[in-house]
Amino acid sequence: MSPKRRASHWPLLAAFPLLGLTACTGAQSGASAGSASSGASPTVNVTTAAAKGDIDTLHWDLPSGEPTSLDYAHAGDYSSNVMVANLCDTLVRMKADLSYAPGLAASWNNPNPTTLVYKIREGVRFWDGSPLTAADVAYSLNRNRDDKVASNNFPNFVNVTSIKATGPLEVTVKFKQPDELFNKEMAATSGVIAKAGFIKEKGASYGKGAHGVMCTGPFKLSDWKANTSIRLVRNDAYWDKAFRARAAAVDVSFVADTTNLTLGLKSGQLDGAFGVPAAALPALANTTTGAIHQGPGLGSYQLAPNGTPAGKDAHIRLALLDVIDRKALATAVFHNSATPLSTFIPPSGWDAKAKGIYRSAYDKLDKPGPGGDPDAAKKELAKSPLKDTTVTIGVQAGDATEVTTATLIQEQARTIGLKVQIKQMQPLQFSTAFYDPKARAGIDFLLTRGFLSVADPLDYLALGPVPGGQFNWIGWDDDTTAALIARARQTTDAAKRAEYIVQAQARYEAVAWSVPLLSINEVTYLNKRVTGAPLTTAAIFQPSLAVIGSAK
Repeated sequence: MSPKRRASHWPLLAAFPLLGLTACTGAQSGASAGSASSGASPTVNVTTAAAKGDIDTLHWDLPSGEPTSLDYAHAGDYSSNVMVANLCDTLVRMKADLSYAPGLAASWNNPNPTTLVYKIREGVRFWDGSPLTAADVAYSLNRNRDDKVASNNFPNFVNVTSIKATGPLEVTVKFKQPDELFNKEMAATSGVIAKAGFIKEKGASYGKGAHGVMCTGPFKLSDWKANTSIRLVRNDAYWDKAFRARAAAVDVSFVADTTNLTLGLKSGQLDGAFGVPAAALPALANTTTGAIHQGPGLGSYQLAPNGTPAGKDAHIRLALLDVIDRKALATAVFHNSATPLSTFIPPSGWDAKAKGIYRSAYDKLDKPGPGGDPDAAKKELAKSPLKDTTVTIGVQAGDATEVTTATLIQEQARTIGLKVQIKQMQPLQFSTAFYDPKARAGIDFLLTRGFLSVADPLDYLALGPVPGGQFNWIGWDDDTTAALIARARQTTDAAKRAEYIVQAQARYEAVAWSVPLLSINEVTYLNKRVTGAPLTTAAIFQPSLAVIGSAK
C-alpha cells in the first residue's frame, strides 16, 4: 500500500477483475460534485470515453505536491508513482478495471510453486534507442533487494532468493516459499524496469533532476524545475500502440492548495488532475469548463498512529475509533465520494472469489456505528494513563479536506475530554513523513489517504501490522498475526487465503492498530476539451496521462 503518498500512501494475477467492477469504458462522465453534495449516490465508472484525437499540450496537476523522487525504488508518494508510471513501464500492465495484462513481460509461467519465469517482450527500446534486455529487467528488480538502495518496494521481495537473466529475453525469479502476491506487484511500482547502465552511471543521483531517469515509457522526461513543474514529451518510438501518448507534451504542476487548484481547474488553466481533494467538489460541481468523475478506488482514509506514547496507546486509538462520526465525514466533508470504513483494508481490495468470507468477518467486527459511540469512547479513554495528554494530528498544509477532517475530529474528541491539536505540514514534509521518522517528530497521528497498490489485502498487510512493517510505526508485535499473514501470502487458494487474513484482521482491529475512517473513491477532474482518463486506482500505476487526448 502506498501512503498519501497522496498520503499512502499509504506503497493482481492476470485477468482477475474485482467483483462488481463494471467496465463502463464508454461512460462520458462520473458523478458531479453537485449530485454528491446534494446527498445523491455518485455514479462510479472505470474510465471516461476514449480520446478522439491528439493535443499539443496537456496541463495537469498533482494535488499531492511535487514528487519526492522519480527513482522507482523511492517512489513512495502518490505524485512520484503517477510520474514514474508515465515514464517507465512495468513487467505486468494494470488495466483500468484493475485486472492484468502483459507489459514488458510478454508472458509468464510457474514451472513450480517457487519459480516464476518471465518472457521479456522483443523489440522494446529505451528512449536513447538501446534495446531492453533481460539483464536490464533483472538489475531493475534486484535493486529492490539491495540494502544499500533501501527501496520502498523491498517488502514485496522478501520471499525472493534470486532474480537472474536466464536468456537474452528471459528472467527467472526464485522464491524461498510460494508468494501469491509477487506477480501482482509487478503491475505496480515494484515491477518498474529502467536501463541498468544508466542507473549505474547516475548512482545516487538516479531519479533526480531533469535528466535523472532512462526508461521505455510513452513519455520522456524533458525538464524538472524544482518547486514548480515537470515537463514530459511524447516518445514517438513507444512500443505499445494502446498507450501511445495523445499529448505531444504534458506540463505537470504541483498545486497542492485546494483553493488555488480549484481556481486553476475552473479557469481552464489546468486540464485536469487525479486525486482531487473532496473539499474542491462543491466548487467544481457546476463549472462549465469540465466535470468531476468518480471511479472505484483501492483507497482508505485513516489516522495512522506514530510511535509516540499517545500513538502507541491502544486506549487512545480505540477512543478515537469510537468517537469519530464517519457518516458525517463521508457526507459533509467528502460530499459522498467516500463511505464509512471499519478496517483499514477497503472492501474494494477483497478478492472476488472470497468476498463472502471477507464480508462475514467485516460485519462481525466489534466496531461503532457510522455515527460513532461517544459513551464507549469515554469509557475507553478513562482506561488510558495518558487521558489528559494533548494528541497532535499532522495534516498536509493547504489540503482543505484534511484540515476540515482534523477539525471535526478535534471537536468530537473534545466531547469525551480528549485534547487534540492540529499541525499543518508542508506537502514535501508530509510525503517524506511516511518514510522518515524525523519528519514525523512531534506527531502522534498522521491523517492520511492510503491506497492499495494492487487489489489484494496482503499488499498493505505485508507493510503494516507485522514486526518491521514499513508503516508499523508503533512497533506493534503479535506473533499470531504475523504468522497468519505469512501463511496467507503462501496460499494461492483465494478462500483459504481469506480465512487467514480475516483471522489476522480480528486481532489487529481489536487494538485499533490504525484508526480507519473512510473507503474513498478515486476523484478525477477533466476539462471538457479532453477525455480518455482511467478513473480507478490504475491511474496511479499505468501510463494514465498517455491516453488523455482531445474529446473532439
